[in-house]
Amino acid sequence: MKVVVQFSGGKDSHAALLWAISQYGARNIVAVFCDTGWEHPLTIEHIHAVCAKHNVELVTLRSRKYDGFVDMCIRKGRFPSSQRRFCTTELKVMPMIDWLLDEQRCNAIIIQGIRASESAARAGMDAECMYFKSYFVSNAKGKVSTYRAREVKEICKQYDISVRRPVFDWLAQEVIDYILAAGDELNPLYKRGYSRVGCMPCVMCKQREVRLLMQDEPMRARLVEAEAQLQKTGRRSTFFAPDFVPEYARKHFDDRSRTKICTVQDVFEYLDGKNATLDMFAPEDEEGTSCMSMYHGLCE
Repeated sequence: MKVVVQFSGGKDSHAALLWAISQYGARNIVAVFCDTGWEHPLTIEHIHAVCAKHNVELVTLRSRKYDGFVDMCIRKGRFPSSQRRFCTTELKVMPMIDWLLDEQRCNAIIIQGIRASESAARAGMDAECMYFKSYFVSNAKGKVSTYRAREVKEICKQYDISVRRPVFDWLAQEVIDYILAAGDELNPLYKRGYSRVGCMPCVMCKQREVRLLMQDEPMRARLVEAEAQLQKTGRRSTFFAPDFVPEYARKHFDDRSRTKICTVQDVFEYLDGKNATLDMFAPEDEEGTSCMSMYHGLCE
């Protein structure tokens, strides 16, 4: 029986990894990181550091179809959105399925750091179930998974591949406390104030996270370049949804949709203007603080 922990570098998968170590032993675990090509360098460093500290084997997977996030967007002619989050499927789910079908083919337990309180969709998941459940049970839209379906159904006849979500019922602070109690450091991006540390930035990010990103020049430049690359192909797709900033702050017009669009530069200029009147990074007390995290216990 192979024990596989899906490790993204975030707090929930970190806690799930520590739980798996306590249950199965580090030498019996494989940590799998699906690299989207859109991660923050600190996240990648963190993943390698945690696995090295605990002597856990680390396997890094990448899409066989796309050369990372930007290539995927260029070839699809658009960025993902809250309504069409194909990035997760293409860059994480499919590479994992490819690995299981082509390189493993054995009984396995997949450990995932998923919590019910993260979203309504995740609350509808099971704490334990068949890993390929979505191929046999339709979702809320009445659809089942179809990627390599014939091979998936064949392998399910031969092997037991299940999923366990050990932190499913935990609160975020419980996850933080569990990691700290184990003597581990969290992803350093949490101390900078980020609430999510996966894809950087995620298409689901909020204005607060973009403000933080603006202080990180390499990440800021990468986002600008990604949008520019996509638009060089003749597409007018932008990273942010049109309503990410007020209409007056949108300075570009899309001839096809006859509407104003919200470019990365529009967002940066809008948020720069807001920061000029309200400094969100000002310390809350006279001595100041080096930690902007929303979680307790990270900076003592």
